[in-house]
Amino acid sequence: MAGKKRDLVVHLDEQLGKVIFYSTDVENTAAIRAKEFDGVCPEVAILREGSADEAEMKLGRLVFSLIDLNNATKIGIRDYEAEADHARAAFVAECEQQAEAGDPDAQHQLFMELHRKAMRDRSLVVLARAEALLRMSAAQGHAGAISILEGWPNLKAAAERRIANGSSGDT
Repeated sequence: MAGKKRDLVVHLDEQLGKVIFYSTDVENTAAIRAKEFDGVCPEVAILREGSADEAEMKLGRLVFSLIDLNNATKIGIRDYEAEADHARAAFVAECEQQAEAGDPDAQHQLFMELHRKAMRDRSLVVLARAEALLRMSAAQGHAGAISILEGWPNLKAAAERRIANGSSGDT
C-alpha cells in the first residue's frame, strides 16, 4: 500500500450534515477526471510560498467555496457565491483594460466571458462583441483563439439559434 498513488474525494452529505473525505486508488477516479472539467488546480509551489497556516487556510477556503458553489445545500460559512461574483467582476474588469491595450490573451479570456454572458442573457449584442474580441485575439496569433475561430461559424450559428429561441436579452 505504501507508495501507491491515492486520490481524495470530498463529499457533502446533506442528510447527515457532514463533509466526508474518501481516499481511493487513483484508478477509481480516472473516469471522473476524464469526464469532468479540468478541476481547480492550485499549484503546490504557491501554497508553499507562505506559512503552513496560510496554506491550510487557502486550501480550506477553496474546499468550502467549491462545496458551496457546487451544491444546492450550502454549508454557509461565508457567502462564497457573492465572493465568486465579485472576483469574476474584478477579473473581467482587468481583462477589459488589458484587452483594450491589445493583449491577445486578455482578449481571448474576455471573449470566453462574453460568450458565456451572451448565452446566459440571450444577447446578440454581447455575442457580437465576443466575436470581435475573438477575431482580434486570433489576428495577433493567440493559439486558443485561432482554434476557436476555425469552428466559429458553427458555434456562432448555434449561439444565434439559442438566442433567437430565448425569451430575454438584447437581439
